[in-house]
Amino acid sequence: MFNPANESHFNLSIKGIKHDFKVLAFTGDEAISQPYSFTLELVSEYPDLDIETFLHQPAFLAFAAGGKGVHGLIHSIAQSEAGKRLTRYRITLAPHLAYLAHRTNQRIFQHLSVPQIIAQVLQEHGILGDTHRFQLGSTYPERDYCTQYDETDLHFIQRLCEEEGIHYHFEHTVDSHVLVFGDDQTGFPKLAPTSFQQGNGMVADEPVIKRFALRFETRPSRVTRRDYDFEKPHLLLEAAHKAEQPVEGDQPLPLPDLEDYDYPGRFIDRKRGKQLAQRSLERHRSDYRLAEGESDQPLLISGHFLALTNHSRADWNDLWLLTEIHHEGKQPQVLEESITSDVKPEDGFTRGGLPQGYRNRFKAIPWDVFYRPALNHKKPKVLGNQTAVVTGPEGEEIYCDQYGRIKVQFHWDRHGQVNDKTSCWLRVSSSWAGDRYGGVAIPRVGMEVLVSFLEGDPDQPLVTG
Repeated sequence: MFNPANESHFNLSIKGIKHDFKVLAFTGDEAISQPYSFTLELVSEYPDLDIETFLHQPAFLAFAAGGKGVHGLIHSIAQSEAGKRLTRYRITLAPHLAYLAHRTNQRIFQHLSVPQIIAQVLQEHGILGDTHRFQLGSTYPERDYCTQYDETDLHFIQRLCEEEGIHYHFEHTVDSHVLVFGDDQTGFPKLAPTSFQQGNGMVADEPVIKRFALRFETRPSRVTRRDYDFEKPHLLLEAAHKAEQPVEGDQPLPLPDLEDYDYPGRFIDRKRGKQLAQRSLERHRSDYRLAEGESDQPLLISGHFLALTNHSRADWNDLWLLTEIHHEGKQPQVLEESITSDVKPEDGFTRGGLPQGYRNRFKAIPWDVFYRPALNHKKPKVLGNQTAVVTGPEGEEIYCDQYGRIKVQFHWDRHGQVNDKTSCWLRVSSSWAGDRYGGVAIPRVGMEVLVSFLEGDPDQPLVTG
């Protein structure tokens, strides 16, 4: 499955740093809506490099025709054993986005849409407008109140994207990588066509797809969401979306009635509910048809369209959205005359015909299927109750709206100014039971109150005592 040595050449360049690193081997994993990670096995004639100086430096691994490859930051570096002439090093390349996994926060965003929240978090990490962009076909409503609660910045961004059905991928140049957010097919670039050639042990003149298989798998066929608006207690807030009936020729194919029902649906108007229900179903059915394949085409990259040609099944010769790729490259010739002393059995390089070159395994979905990221990053739940301090404008003793709702400052909120903008309006539980029965007590500014959260949701606080 590997290309011959004279058809593959892998190089590592590190901006601003001179080095003699040669790439012995590498593996890489990338997928839509996930930070990629490439691990490189390197050799150098220097056994005493100050490896810490390499950490966080931008680097580019070239492994495809025309000098194409993957750009990233050196996320980790290690030195291992030394041979008679060459010393082994290992580095990991990752996107700038991966660094967001190392900062955890608790804070509140108010009156911002999800794209605006994401842009703000990225800018805090130095991922500015020239290194990320939004290619969104839909508009996204402001979230009156959105809490990042005890989760990393990366987890928070990925959770918001998954809730809204927004995906992201990366585009690479020698000098940088760009993070691209999208919600439809227009944000995915198209790659040059690649021919299918059944793997037979022979080496093709050009990179080819050597294996391509397609499977169908049962998925939910409809989604229903329900919610409640206390301002309109008698209005049934429900939204649903159903998959289209598949057909073969003129005959409909069986479609089991498999419903995904959930409450609360996180909406207070039906238009928003329909959008969320539709995207939930699209998420379920993104991989209803899933292709898997193997190739020696190094130009394949997730979040791009593969144009497959020359397959015996004509209907498979189409565009396929690459959702996951595992890359693998080996270049034993960099060991040169030291091959007998510096090669290790675990490298997989056998003396009788060294496996070398590049290959990959990939997954893909049809071009006309909307890709929605899976719900892999759950919203954190608040375990139990919390206390908070009632807030309001300076000089006010009582501050509430027409429903008797108040605002509070949570003890963990570092950004709140203990004023009338510290939180959303919180409903206050009371003993009122209708006309002439019970009473309502409005907590005063400065008082400590007990706050619970509906279903543990940090975005739905409620004063209970």
